[in-house]
Parts: sequence; structure tokens; C-alpha cells
Amino acid sequence: MNKFYLMLIAISAQLTVMGQPTQPPAPVACNATSCTTNSTIDVCPPIGSTVVSSHQGGVYNRSNNADHLGVNAVWRYRNMAVVNNVTINAEITIDAISNATLDAFDDDAAVDQNNNSIAGFFAPRIGADQTLNGTDRRGYVQFTMRFFRNSTGTNNNTDADFANSVSLVGINYVHYDIDGNDANNVTTGSAGSWFRETGVAKRISAANPLVIADAQTNLVSYTYTDPVATTWTGFAGSACERDGVSRCSQVASSFSYNGSLPAITFRMGYDYNAGGNIGRPIRQYGSRIGCFNFPSPITLPVKLLSFSGSYNNNKTLLNWETENEVNFDHYEIERGGNGRDFIIVGSVPAQKNGNRKTYQYSDDLSANNENVLYYRLRMVDIDGKYSYSNVIMIRRDQTTMSGILISPNPAISSGPVTIRLNTGSRRNVEIRVIDMTGKLILKQQNQLSEGINSISINNQNRLQPGVYTIQVTGEEEILSSKLSVIH
Repeated sequence: MNKFYLMLIAISAQLTVMGQPTQPPAPVACNATSCTTNSTIDVCPPIGSTVVSSHQGGVYNRSNNADHLGVNAVWRYRNMAVVNNVTINAEITIDAISNATLDAFDDDAAVDQNNNSIAGFFAPRIGADQTLNGTDRRGYVQFTMRFFRNSTGTNNNTDADFANSVSLVGINYVHYDIDGNDANNVTTGSAGSWFRETGVAKRISAANPLVIADAQTNLVSYTYTDPVATTWTGFAGSACERDGVSRCSQVASSFSYNGSLPAITFRMGYDYNAGGNIGRPIRQYGSRIGCFNFPSPITLPVKLLSFSGSYNNNKTLLNWETENEVNFDHYEIERGGNGRDFIIVGSVPAQKNGNRKTYQYSDDLSANNENVLYYRLRMVDIDGKYSYSNVIMIRRDQTTMSGILISPNPAISSGPVTIRLNTGSRRNVEIRVIDMTGKLILKQQNQLSEGINSISINNQNRLQPGVYTIQVTGEEEILSSKLSVIH
């Protein structure tokens, strides 16, 4: 990892020794001059928020140790992000330190491989707890990052800024610059010698978080279970040294979380495979989170029941259904080519009468050459407040799904639920049932035939009374609709 420091004087820190983690696989061949940026692990997914965190100006808040770098120390970050005009703050706690020292909690002077400031990254400096010379050793510092907000949504620089815990959905945690060196190139066996960094996150459930590396990665997959039966998953680094906190995709990994979470827990560590005397190395780490949002959008005087689209003859036909339009003004139709950047292509006024209402909008694409298009609705009330619908994808090179209908709706918690939708070709789809906090409740795989399909939701008796989102995903297309469940 970046700049390599040798410690001549031990850094004092409280240690919690939990035993060494399992040894990672040997590093793969690497090239320190090869660098790809803006890869898939360093950007938000096409369908999601593009909010990126800023951990800058952290302030020590509480614990029982003198230097603020020991176990249980809590540091606070105000203005970590703004989501829907609400300021999000964060607390980061040092949970455990094993075979390591924490030299700096967060170095705002850290830079990337191009010498650009990364003050907004969470960038601790972590080192070995003793001289490394001829004996294998692995260590880490474990952190938990928790999310908060002031009840007003705006900070006032008091403890009230951290009085309300909030959960975020769609969290994408990225750990950069997981690199290393050859430990003075002393070979102690067929595997050779090295000193390298490791980055893992606490597993919540199978494939959560989903750990992603770029196709050109120099990292090796690394999963182990510690003595308290917690599983950690991530990557061990390369043995090629890079300058700065490298954002090259070859030495970065992404942890993509599913569900609504009030916190994430991760470990930043090292792996020394016996080599030469390399002293007490101190490494600069760097990470950030992004792509998240609130599990529940701002409440507007309208309820979107469904939103879908289809493509035919150079036109996209969008359909949506709503209810409870009270003091509501209009819908703006937005289109984008990458799922993140949108332009307004049309507007439809609210009908303002009756209960359930259906809408349709045709988007002329005769002057547009893009093959994949994304659409969303910007729903605006009479006071100018607005909220966004989910994003749907339309492809021009294939026959799309359309016409999702849920019956009955509302449904009885112990009764059957059927989804009807139309598709122009045979395909496999995944159906997900997600609650209002963003938690995945049910998931199933189904195969559709050309034409209208009827699909029963399996295990629907697990659905408690409430409102759910039904997502149907197939071949990069997503349809969604709301389902209400009652007693």
C-alpha cells in the first residue's frame, strides 16, 4: 500500500488479541505500473444513488484510553453525506486490535497515486505491533461505522446530531490500495516471502456483502471464520508496492451490501510471510462508502403502485399507476443512458380526481442511438417537494417484459398472491419481495414463456401486514410494483 513507513519507536495502543486470522492464499503475479481507474468497483451501480461519503475532520468523542487510538475509542464525523436534504453523520468505533498498532485514526493528509488529496476517505495508518523478521505474523484493526442524523435533518453541532440512528440501503464500501512488497525478497520456502495488506468485512449472511473485484485484479479472495464464529470475507493484497493510496482497480475491492443497515464492520490488516527483517512497517489505508440512500423516500401525497415500460418501433411506452393523489401537481419523465445522469424528456399533469389513476407516456427515440436506456419518474407536489420512483431499464435490442399486475392487492397474509406479466420471449427471471426498510424478505427463480405469464409467490405466509415492493428482474430489466398485505 502506498507509502511505506518504518517505525523506530513503538506506537502505544491498547491491544485485543483474538488470535491470528487464517493465512490467505499466496499472492498472484502483479505489475505495479498497470493501473485501471473508474472500473466497476469504483463507481455506483447503474440503478441506485450516487451519494459518496466524506470522512474528513474526525473528532475523538469518548472511550477509556489516553491516546484515543485504543479499543473502544469512538470518533465522530459530521456531514458524512447528504441524502434527500438530510445530513448523515457517522461514528466509527475501534472494536479490536490484534497483532497491530494504530498510528493515526484518520490521516486527512493522505493522497492517491496521482498525489491528489483523499481527505474525504477514511484513511487510518496501521502497522505491525513488533519487528517482523523471520516469523509469520498477521494482524488487523477492526472498525464499526454507524450512521446517525439529527431529528431536524440539519446539524446544530451538539450531541443531538448523533441522537437518532438511521439505516441506509445500497451501501457500497470500497477498500483501496491493498498492496504490499516482497519482504526484502528472502525466500523461506516454495511460497516465497511478502508483506501485504488485507481488507475484509463482517459477513451478515451468505453473499452479503457481495465482494467484488475488477477483472484485472491483483488481489486474492480471502475468507475466514474467527474463534467467536464470525465470518470475514474480502481480499488479501498483491506483493507489488504502489505510490499513495492507489485507486487502481488492480488493488481495490468493493463490498456491496443488501438490505437496510444501521452500521457496517470491517477489518484493515496485514499478512507477513516470513522474509527479511523489515522492522515495524506502518501502512496508509484508504476507504469510503457510497451509492446508499434512505430505506424510505420522502413522503409525498401520492402512492406509486407500479411503473413499467416497453420498447417498440423507436418508441418507449411508459405506464404507471397511482393512488391517493392529494395536493399533487405533476410527473416529470426522466431518461438517462447510464442509470445515474438523467434529463427531463416530458411532463404529465396529475389527474386530480378519483382514487386509482393510470398514466401513459410515449418517448420518441428516433433521434437517439443508445441501446440501453434508463427511466424514472420525478413526482412533484403543489409545494414543489418531490420524490423519485424506482429506475427501470429498457433495451432496444430485445423484446422486453411489461404489464406487471399483482392479484389480489391488497392481499391477505395467509392467502395466495399471483403476479401476471407479459414477455415477448422465453427468459429466466428472479422475483424479490422487499419490505419498506429495504430488507429482502422472499426470493425465487422462475422461467417465463412468451406471452402472458402467471406466477405464484412462494411462502407468501411469511409476509406480515404492511407494504412491500415486488421486483421482477430478467436479462438486465427490472419491473416493480407495490403489494399491500393485510390481516
